[in-house]
Amino acid sequence: MKQRTLVLAAGIALTIGQAVRAADEKPSTQEQIDALQKQIDELKKAQQTDQLSTAEQPKVSINYNRATITSADGRSSIAFRALMQADAGYYDQDPDGPLTTDFRRGSVGTTPNRDNSAARDLSSGVYFRRARFGFEGLINRDFNYRLLVEVGGAGTETQGRINDAWISYSGFAPFTFQIGAFSPATNMDDGTSADDTLFLERGSATEMSRSLGGADGRIGAGVRASGARWMSALTFTSRTVADAEVTDSQTAILGRAGFLVATSANYNVHVGASGTYVINPADQGVDSTGARYTVRLRDRPELRVDSARLIDTGNVDADHAYVAGLEFGANWRNFYLQAENFYFGIERSTDARDPHFGGYYVQTAWTITGEPHRYNAANGAYAAPRPMLPFNSSGGTGAWELALRFSHTDLDFEEGIEGSVPPSGSSIRGGTQDIWTLGVNWYATPSVKFMLNFLRVDVDRINPATSPAATPFGPAPATPPVGVQIGQQYNAIALRSQFNF
Repeated sequence: MKQRTLVLAAGIALTIGQAVRAADEKPSTQEQIDALQKQIDELKKAQQTDQLSTAEQPKVSINYNRATITSADGRSSIAFRALMQADAGYYDQDPDGPLTTDFRRGSVGTTPNRDNSAARDLSSGVYFRRARFGFEGLINRDFNYRLLVEVGGAGTETQGRINDAWISYSGFAPFTFQIGAFSPATNMDDGTSADDTLFLERGSATEMSRSLGGADGRIGAGVRASGARWMSALTFTSRTVADAEVTDSQTAILGRAGFLVATSANYNVHVGASGTYVINPADQGVDSTGARYTVRLRDRPELRVDSARLIDTGNVDADHAYVAGLEFGANWRNFYLQAENFYFGIERSTDARDPHFGGYYVQTAWTITGEPHRYNAANGAYAAPRPMLPFNSSGGTGAWELALRFSHTDLDFEEGIEGSVPPSGSSIRGGTQDIWTLGVNWYATPSVKFMLNFLRVDVDRINPATSPAATPFGPAPATPPVGVQIGQQYNAIALRSQFNF
């Protein structure tokens, strides 16, 4: 544009020069003057048209490797997104034995039950934890949208499914209204995006809180609002896009609020609360075996290279279910601390006592190279450090971080003592799980990250079978003797390679 403007300006100057020379050589006529003026006007008009057409061109930018196209007026845009996470894991367990003598088990289920063998020999290997791609942007200033497809997954790479497909309206500030398939605000750890998590997986209690009414690809509608030091969200949800078809989908309502109670250039302190209430559990249909309306709590042991779950309540007959959580987070310069506590409950549809469960985690990190965890007020959560000196062949170390987490999850209710049958019809032997995780994170650039996790897993769980005739893990010898210990202890090490934009 600059070169073309210079050419047009030179053309105007040349025309004026010609007019001056013509005036010096001989008297000018009105017709000559009008002709010269017309040429000048046409050149000026061409210059203005060129400037206008250039101004109407869309703007293309790349920010942290994310390409964005924005309309000339800034009211519409499209940005391309991708997230790839490849995980490699090794499980260090006691050698596996036959079902008749090795009583370690995972989820309850019907034959064939993969967890029966997987719990005794968790599968070391490599898989794509997440492989997402799509786009997001702005429509006419007030509408936002996102479409992301997921082709990775826990235990297997799929043919592709919707991870996000939503549209939102933000014309009534500070409120934003959203509808579609998305991850609703569930808790603080959930507020940290998948590409910014401190460890390979969120804590088990966090995941169960998410799965009750939230998680990725949850279909729903909600409203959220935020300010410089607060956020809040209320969402009505149904099934997820990956759920199996049922007679009637689950319905739930989720809420969360967070507050930045203290802040300065060197620190931030956050407190908040969250809750989910399942209004109607999914209807399995009139011909379903067992209870028609059920709720199930379970989770993998904070690593998904193998998909087996070692704590599991099984399907519990339910009218409703809920979880309430309290959250705390703080950073001081390059030190970071976060903790959440959850209380789960199920309101049964029978006369049996309503069970309740609990779980919490505490995690901390020290960024050796000095970068802080960044607080995001709109999400009420912390984002990953951004390296001051990104790594490349010319120099730069990236950002290095040490992290530690302890998590505790208790899915037992009136479980009784080991070696005996459950003490009542209300008993649930889902097991307790304690996990220590040590992490080393290297943020090579803002878009490239490597994570190394070492886990110490301790599962204490009593066989949930009620009598020799009950076979929660399948016919003998798949179901161990009544009351025996089916938990275990083991170590695991895992490495993640990640890029995102």
